[in-house]
Amino acid sequence: MSRKELQLLFPSLIIADLLMVLAAWFAAFALRFYAGIEAPLGIPSVYLYVKLAPFILGIWLLTAASTGFLRRTGQHKRRSLEILDIIPTSLIALLGLIAFSYFYEEYRYSRITLLLFACLLPLFVVMGRTVVRWLFGLYQRGLEPRRILLVARGSGILQALHVSRKLGVQQSLVMGVLLPGQDEKHDDIQLCRRHSLGVISEPIDWASFFVENPTHSVVIALPHSYYSFVEAHLERLADQVGDIQILPDIARFARLTPGIEVIDGIPMISLHDSPLSGYNVIVKRLVDILGSLAALLILCPVFFLIALCVRLSSPGPIFYRQERMGLDGDRFECLKFRSMPVDAEAKTGAVWATPDDQRATSIGGFLRRTSLDELPQLFNVLKGDMSLVGPRPERPIFVDKFRKEVPGYMLRHKVKTGITGWAQVNGWRGSTSIEKRIECDLFYIQNWSIWLDVKILLMTLDEVMRGRNAY
Repeated sequence: MSRKELQLLFPSLIIADLLMVLAAWFAAFALRFYAGIEAPLGIPSVYLYVKLAPFILGIWLLTAASTGFLRRTGQHKRRSLEILDIIPTSLIALLGLIAFSYFYEEYRYSRITLLLFACLLPLFVVMGRTVVRWLFGLYQRGLEPRRILLVARGSGILQALHVSRKLGVQQSLVMGVLLPGQDEKHDDIQLCRRHSLGVISEPIDWASFFVENPTHSVVIALPHSYYSFVEAHLERLADQVGDIQILPDIARFARLTPGIEVIDGIPMISLHDSPLSGYNVIVKRLVDILGSLAALLILCPVFFLIALCVRLSSPGPIFYRQERMGLDGDRFECLKFRSMPVDAEAKTGAVWATPDDQRATSIGGFLRRTSLDELPQLFNVLKGDMSLVGPRPERPIFVDKFRKEVPGYMLRHKVKTGITGWAQVNGWRGSTSIEKRIECDLFYIQNWSIWLDVKILLMTLDEVMRGRNAY
């Protein structure tokens, strides 16, 4: 999509959102008081609900901005992802409205109206955006196809082709692929032919070339070894074509999804972006708080029984506090039920637990095999040091060792560490392969969703029952 089209679509979607928020509010009012639902106190003044409308719009905009929904407007790869973004944003906005209305006009607004508004809001916003995109599609069909020139090599050919199909949305015409350099690679030519792309020779006179071949956009996707072409020709290209897109060659450096943002007009590329941003952080934190609170309430008798057994098994505190490394490398005290004597590491120092570890107390071995010693980490989750699901936290002394030996090890600290994780439910815990564990951790970060967290929690129950590599 061209910059001009984006500049048109973005405000259109925002305006549609605001109109649909108002429509949902007044539709909820109409359904509550004019659709046959009994109103014991009678029908209130319409003005009471009208005067709240500006505040509702302000709450919606504030919520959309704080959760990142505003920034992501028009950038969702699939419509289903946009809907999943709208629903939690709507719910958070509703909570803000309930809190505001309580202090603004205490108890004067119908709870049924608020409930109806909660149901209608995401539906209306989706409908509004659908209409805007339909109108936008009609507008685009009236335009001439966008002519796009690809300047690419190797895997960049397919990347540039994919981007070019997005630039014109419904109508784009790829003129062909310009292969820079004198070494005409046979593989690149074959790749172009397989995708029915013409191969264009590098022109001597760019001005004449673009006069003979009118071009709307140029997409450049070159490996670093061909960046001399960019240095030599980009200025002349920019003089002839108003819309130039450059796909930086960073895929070989990025183990997670790359991201880009603009800070005071300066573009900044992040090699390791995480899906846990914007409202995703809020949703995951909300699940952590509710999940840990529920687990602590349910497991209170178990906590008491284990605490009593630990106290009777050996002298010392019930809980064991150990420094671990979490999100962004920050350190915190990880809680566990004590499973060893107080001075167990006085002679050995920091070592990994093994299946025949003789340091465990009489009850400690059982706690480790059943993973019950990890339960106090629910307090770490409630505090915010950890999450229910994420890469397992490690001791700093081992982190310093592994970061030197295992490529990409520190990327696991892009998210909060967890009580359980994808590596653990796949059997990679204890004295198992660090490389496999990191592979699982990176898979989790790249593919995170709230449903993956739920799946891991359910798989954890099975893993605890089986007790693989738990000691």
